[in-house]
Amino acid sequence: METQTITNEINQTLENIYEFIKTNEKVKEDFTEYTKTMGVYGLADTKMKEYYIPYIFERAIPDLEQNPIMFFNETNSTDLSNAMEKSFTSIFQIKKVLKNGFEAYNLINEKNYTLCVTSKMTDYRKLGSGHYIIARIFEFKNENYIIEISGYLASNRTDEAMRYAMAKIIQEPYLVYEDNQDKAKQIEDNIKYMYEQFVEAFSSDELITTSKHADEIIGQFNDYVENKTPVDIKDKLEISETLEYFEISDLQNDYDNFVEKSLDGFASHKKVYDTGIIYDKEYGLYVIPFYKTLTEILKENSLDKIKGAKECIEYFLTSPTISTNILKRICEKYPNFIELANKVKNETLTLDEMFVKYKREYLTHKIYSQTTILYNSKVFTNTLGIVTEKEEHKDIDYSNVKRNDPCPCGSGKKYKHCCMK
Repeated sequence: METQTITNEINQTLENIYEFIKTNEKVKEDFTEYTKTMGVYGLADTKMKEYYIPYIFERAIPDLEQNPIMFFNETNSTDLSNAMEKSFTSIFQIKKVLKNGFEAYNLINEKNYTLCVTSKMTDYRKLGSGHYIIARIFEFKNENYIIEISGYLASNRTDEAMRYAMAKIIQEPYLVYEDNQDKAKQIEDNIKYMYEQFVEAFSSDELITTSKHADEIIGQFNDYVENKTPVDIKDKLEISETLEYFEISDLQNDYDNFVEKSLDGFASHKKVYDTGIIYDKEYGLYVIPFYKTLTEILKENSLDKIKGAKECIEYFLTSPTISTNILKRICEKYPNFIELANKVKNETLTLDEMFVKYKREYLTHKIYSQTTILYNSKVFTNTLGIVTEKEEHKDIDYSNVKRNDPCPCGSGKKYKHCCMK
C-alpha cells in the first residue's frame, strides 16, 4: 500500500515540476524554445511526458547553470523531489518480471536492483526476462523507482546494449561506482596500488612523450605490474623541439567505434603530438594530449610565441576530459595559467570560479580518469573481448558453413552457437 502511495506522489511531483517549468519566469522561455526545437510545441499535456521528463533532469539551463529540478528544489523541495534530483539513467537487463516492477541487473555498475514501476504493469507487456531497458531510476525510502523507460532492446541485441553502456560510461563515468560502494572501493584500492607501481617503475608520477610512444610506455607499465618486467623507455621520452597545438579528430568520442579506436591506440593517430602520461594518486591514469605544449606556453608566459597557444589554453580549460586535479597540478607549477586563461576567455575568474563554470561536473561528482574507469568495467573488457575476437576471425570464410557444422574459428562449438551469432 505504501509503495502505491509513493507511486502516486511521484507522478504528482512530476506534474508539479512540469507546471513549474511552464510558468516560472526564469524557466518557461527556455522550455518553450526546447519544445520548438524538439518539434512538440503546442502538443497536448497528456502527450508531453516523454519530452518534459528529459528536460527536467538533463537540460542545463544556460542562464541558471543548473537543470530544472535543481532550480525547482531551491524553492519547492520535498524529501521526494530531493531524492528525484539524484536520479540517473542506465541500461538494465531484466532478470525477472514482478507484480509491480522488475528484478534487473545494471550493466554499467554491475549491481542487481529491484525496480518499482510508476505506471501500470500492462504498459510493459512487451518486456520480459532477458530484455534490456534504458531507465531513469532513483532511490526513496530504500526502494528504487523507475521515473521513465526511454528505450528497450531485445535479448539477442547484447552487443548494442554493451555499446550503449559504453557510451554512458564515457559520458558519465561516475555511474560505474556512485551507486555501488563495493565497486567504488575496488576502484580506489586499484588506483592506490597502481600509483605505487607507476612511481616504482618510472621514479615519477609524470612522463612526457609523444602519441607515437604512449601505447608502448603504457604496455611496458602493464608488463611491469604483471611480471615485474624492467621498463626501458629512455628512447621513448624524446619530443619534437617545435611544439604547437592543433585539433585532433582521432580524439573525438565516437561511440560507434570507441572500442575499435581503443584497440588501435594513440600511435594510429594521423599526426604525432606531445603527450603527458600522469598517474594521479586520487583519480588514476591520464594520457593528456599537448601537455608539454601547454607547459611551454606557460613558461613563455605568452599567447603569441607558440602556434595555437590560445586554443591550447582553451582546450585544457573547457575539455571534459581534463580534470580539476590536472588543472590544480598545472597551476601549482604555473600559477600564470589562471591569468592566461582569463585573457583567452576575456574574464576575471579565480581558479575555483573557473571550476564552477567549466568543470562543474567534477565538483558534483568524484570522477576518476576514463582509463581507470574503463579498465575496471566489465562492460568495457567484455566488449573489448568481443571486438578483438571479431578482428581475429575477420578473414575466415563463413559463406558455406551450415548451422550445425563445427565453427571454422576453431572454438569447438557448433557454428549456430558461435560465430553465426
